[in-house]
Amino acid sequence: MTVPVLLPPAVELDPTPPYASWSRRVVAALLDSAVLGAVTWFAVGDGYASPTLQPTFDPGATPQSTGTPWTSSLVLVGALLAMLVLQGLTGQTPGRRAMGVAVVRATPDGLPLDERPGVLRSVGRWLAHLLDAILLIGYLRPLWHRERQTFADGLARTVVVRRPRWPTVHDTADVGRRRRGRAVTVGAYVLVVVGVLAGVRWGESGGTERLAQTPCVRTAQTSGLAVTVDSADLVVDREWTRDARLWPRPAGGREDGPTTVAIELSWQDLASSGDPSRQLQVRTTTAGGTSETSVDVTSGWTRVPVERAGGGTVDVEVLVDGTPLTSCSATVPAVPGDAGGGQE
Repeated sequence: MTVPVLLPPAVELDPTPPYASWSRRVVAALLDSAVLGAVTWFAVGDGYASPTLQPTFDPGATPQSTGTPWTSSLVLVGALLAMLVLQGLTGQTPGRRAMGVAVVRATPDGLPLDERPGVLRSVGRWLAHLLDAILLIGYLRPLWHRERQTFADGLARTVVVRRPRWPTVHDTADVGRRRRGRAVTVGAYVLVVVGVLAGVRWGESGGTERLAQTPCVRTAQTSGLAVTVDSADLVVDREWTRDARLWPRPAGGREDGPTTVAIELSWQDLASSGDPSRQLQVRTTTAGGTSETSVDVTSGWTRVPVERAGGGTVDVEVLVDGTPLTSCSATVPAVPGDAGGGQE
């Protein structure tokens, strides 16, 4: 009698390698940019562009910030190199760990080898991303490419694959390794949360600070011009900006711009016609030269920047349709804490 042999049911294998989706890669890249943005803010403050793992041709404009190129700071260059080394040795960065993806070596056909890319390959891949930055075509290429590779991936022979965030009992029998894996994932989450809070600019605020002010003593005014000057002051101002972030900001944390000198003038138009063609000219003279600004007489107030004022005397002439009305002189007031001569 023939006894039938019962075979176990065939297990259907998934022939598709676990390539990471484009959206998951994008989120991981944004989280890594946020982490580097936080490092930038903590290390050098506002006014610097942060490094990024997705470089463009302008180091002064990155996804999280704009300003002084990050290449001018050794701290920021070191932070980027640390991320590239981490990627080379483990295949992951904080953002990729949090999103469950990893960079691995690939065969010439684009099949993942589940091997770490290595530091040199990681750095070369970062440089090759400049090809992806051309019209951003390379960064979008994983949307239609079979192995979901960017141009940089193809040149470096790497692919981005899914990788479990949390080690399970099936991953390894080593309890210590599982615990270390969980600790690494928790650390990655902590870093990306700090990055989102401190490294992402959600906007910008700013204003003008009045540093000093002094009256410009006027001479007698010419009668018959139907205009009376009420006040003239020489002022020193400074503009400032501050990035809006979710992380608590230390007191006084802002980016100060250069100081500017200006003459602020107010007057009354006594003419009943309100003719908008009538012009009031403000002529300023400093050691650096003479400049003139015209405004509508009906406006009643103006602020005229004084070019190349330095710390000397500013002579001001006020005219109505070319006829002298009055004049005044004042010395640029000293700014507390300024050595002098720093005004523009």
